[in-house]
Amino acid sequence: MELIESLMNLGLNEKEAKIYLALLSLEKATAYTVATRSGLKKPTAYVILDNLVSKGFVLKIPYKEKHMFLAKSPRECMALAREKISTAEEMLPELLAMQKKTEQKASVSYYEEIDGLKEIYRKIVKIMKMKPESERSFVAFYAHQKDTPQFLQKYWVELNEEYKENKIKRRYIASLHPSIKRYLEKEMIKNYRVELKALPENDYSSNISVEIFDSCILIVSHRYIQGILIENPDIANVMKQIFNLVWKLTKEEVKK
Repeated sequence: MELIESLMNLGLNEKEAKIYLALLSLEKATAYTVATRSGLKKPTAYVILDNLVSKGFVLKIPYKEKHMFLAKSPRECMALAREKISTAEEMLPELLAMQKKTEQKASVSYYEEIDGLKEIYRKIVKIMKMKPESERSFVAFYAHQKDTPQFLQKYWVELNEEYKENKIKRRYIASLHPSIKRYLEKEMIKNYRVELKALPENDYSSNISVEIFDSCILIVSHRYIQGILIENPDIANVMKQIFNLVWKLTKEEVKK
């Protein structure tokens, strides 16, 4: 009971505290498993888990045909509570005085395993298809594929075909590594609406890709099959500036 009361002091209600403690003991689990462990009904567990995601106590992870939930560490939750109190104290004078629209905050989504990555790329392609053809483009720092599982390499091939079909252009910087040989071929560059600059492996070698769009960036770990989508135009704009600086400084371009 003391643990529940402590969590309630951090801003949770009693049921939220019970769900958090149940999930913490399970590490990563479905809503059904959490409901069983906590003793609460499954529909209630679903609602409370979503509340805990909103409050920053739990991560929601797409996994195959269902979602998994992961409890953040107690230290993270305590730090979050302290940060909220500190921020509220600092902002109190302004909050009492101001009357203006709330500024946009960054939205961060986490995706895991091949199904999670497919979900986010479906979302990105859908957004691209809604734009005029002349605006369907993005830039990227692409990873080598020496740490990329075969099933993920196969999906990259499928995704390239989808980009081609929907006339999505790309400029990207990659490492001159044998694992991406097929992406360096002139026919590939010409047929898939690609501009590419390849750097020597000694200068640039990464198993993480960073794709930069108009209002978001996607960071993908090939080794761990994880993706993080950060939706914020300001962050995307700065990352695009960094890309353009590197692009200008890179002399070697693969010719069409």
